[in-house]
Amino acid sequence: MERGVPVKRGWIRILLAAALWSAAACAQRHDVVVLIDNAGSNVTSLSSVEVRKLFMGLTVMRGGHALRALRNDSDRRLEQIFLQNVVAMSDTTYERRVLGLALRQGRAPPPAAHSVADLLRKIAHDPELVSFAWASDVAGKPGIRIIRTLWQE
Repeated sequence: MERGVPVKRGWIRILLAAALWSAAACAQRHDVVVLIDNAGSNVTSLSSVEVRKLFMGLTVMRGGHALRALRNDSDRRLEQIFLQNVVAMSDTTYERRVLGLALRQGRAPPPAAHSVADLLRKIAHDPELVSFAWASDVAGKPGIRIIRTLWQE
């Protein structure tokens, strides 16, 4: 019995140390969601209302050109953060609203990129596209510009 107590305490200390290390590692990781566009675009800023309208499929104009949204479906967590914190809707509600606009007004829902490589390629080749991504995925990428931070942990 006497020997079991120090062994248990040793395991508890190891588990506690592992938990603290894990928490410290998570605290050092800063996830940031950014709004991006083509580096040659004339978009200098978009308000929160304009971003929401754009991703709802409504028209947002800049420099005489209609901007178009490109959804980033490459990461489920990123998409959930975007919908909850930027569009302020659940994915089901968002899909219903976009479909409703498509049916009532004939507006096409925003297309989606299913990988980061596809997203970056499309944004780099079209100055009217606007999307969102993890800052770490787009930092320093040629042809891509970060317009603003949308969310950060």
